[in-house]
Amino acid sequence: MKGIRDHALIYALCAKEICSALEKEKAEALIEEITVSYGRKRGERMRTKAEENHEKADINAYLIHGEWKGKPHENESVMEFHPDRTVSRVSRCAWYDTWKQYGLEEYGRYYCRYIDQALCEGFDGSFDLKVESVLSHGDPECRFVWSEASDPDYVQKTKSENKDRYILPFDFHTEEFLQCASAVLEHNGLAQLIAQVLENYEHMNEEC
Repeated sequence: MKGIRDHALIYALCAKEICSALEKEKAEALIEEITVSYGRKRGERMRTKAEENHEKADINAYLIHGEWKGKPHENESVMEFHPDRTVSRVSRCAWYDTWKQYGLEEYGRYYCRYIDQALCEGFDGSFDLKVESVLSHGDPECRFVWSEASDPDYVQKTKSENKDRYILPFDFHTEEFLQCASAVLEHNGLAQLIAQVLENYEHMNEEC
């Protein structure tokens, strides 16, 4: 069963292959397109689930319908609830730890650059997200600021009632990312890169 490590490796290895195949500007444009496509798809699915539960598509529903969950102590974060905004501060991130372990930070940081904004856009787009700092860029923490206040009691109560109902396994997340990447790469005549990504990923697993 896959986890954050697998998801992080596959993403960074994909970005690395793209950077090796294309000049920097074109490579970064493709990485952005893939990441945004993947993020918006996830956000749209979160919104659909909220609507099925007759919930307003606001910041509360966005926080409730998150689709992933790490193992204990893989990630460390705190939420701050203010009258005019909602803040998440992340002091430890398993994605970043994986990229750092394998020397893939320069490729993994593209994920940090695009994913969270894409999730918000896919979910609704009415509340703005500002990413003020990220670990993968050398900052002491990741700091995300949503321009909408949330109700901590409602969010915590609803998440507790639903437990892990909305969580999807990382087997699903990695496969969905590969599907998004394959579609974009095939459209740009680079479908063969996915096979190399998977080969490199399997080689890393064999070395562990």
